[in-house]
Amino acid sequence: MERVLITGGMGFLGSHLAHRLLKEGKEVWCLDLYEPPFGSVLREYDKFHMVVDTIKNRPVLSKLIDKVDTVCHLAAVACPDQYVTQTRKVMDITLGSGLDVVEMVRLTGKFLFFTSTSEIYGRNPVVPFKEDDDRVLGGTDINRWCYSTSKAALEHYIRACHLDGQLDYVNVRVFNGYGPRLRGRVVDAFVDAALCGQPLVVHGNGKQTRCFTHVDDLVEGFVRLIQTPSAHNAVYNVGNPVETTVLELAQEIVKLSGRHTGLIDFACHKSQIGESYEDIDRRVPCVDKIREAVGWRPTISLEDGLRDMIAHRQMELEEGVSLPRFARPLMQRTA
Repeated sequence: MERVLITGGMGFLGSHLAHRLLKEGKEVWCLDLYEPPFGSVLREYDKFHMVVDTIKNRPVLSKLIDKVDTVCHLAAVACPDQYVTQTRKVMDITLGSGLDVVEMVRLTGKFLFFTSTSEIYGRNPVVPFKEDDDRVLGGTDINRWCYSTSKAALEHYIRACHLDGQLDYVNVRVFNGYGPRLRGRVVDAFVDAALCGQPLVVHGNGKQTRCFTHVDDLVEGFVRLIQTPSAHNAVYNVGNPVETTVLELAQEIVKLSGRHTGLIDFACHKSQIGESYEDIDRRVPCVDKIREAVGWRPTISLEDGLRDMIAHRQMELEEGVSLPRFARPLMQRTA
């Protein structure tokens, strides 16, 4: 892995993975719709190349794949509110463009790293989730499952290509990443609200749990898997198995923010995201497989990770990066 293309390279995971690879001396091309302000951090590296375009531009995508030996496909529409309100868009980008990427990589001898999702397991009540566990989803009339289904279809197709001797890959299922640059999820929504002195809006009773994994831990797992040939051609959970309720998350962020607002409101989940949504009570990974394959385990506690994230957001405020306006209660996205 010396020359790498990252689709969605200016997203949360993509930008952190790019930074890690650049620090290791790799040559990195990032394809994304725009270059945010933090792109300047990556531009400090001579081997960084930014391509502002859509993954739907197949000629551009094909030319970029020709330049590299490894394709890290991270581009997708991963915001739960869009699962409900923009279902076709979610499937068009996540599944449609994902198939384009696989087809362009297939038979080239290039390596494919694919980020799937903990959404794969749906509402399976048996935790922790192991990679070969059943998927339990709602009906196709529930828009919420379009993202999980899109990622699962790609997992099937990637594996089928490998079984036909046409592709080598690693497939990871990510569990609730958080850290600097995160936007559009429950953690950054709570951080922004606390720093703005706004109420933190918890959906339901707040007893639903998630396993929050700091982005540095995630990227460490990604890199180890890519760089370990014996770990290739398999699927891995990458997440922190420590469960935290959403209410506990809100309380911890209030405490660590130092603003002492202490104001936590509760709202009906469907009133915030819509009727075509189903929440999941627990989502916990079993990480035995990745630990045995590459010796990976999460090392950053939620408290330390949140301190890091809050400090980064405070620095952005001091540098004049504005927070979003709160015209209505924050939408809690726990996927």
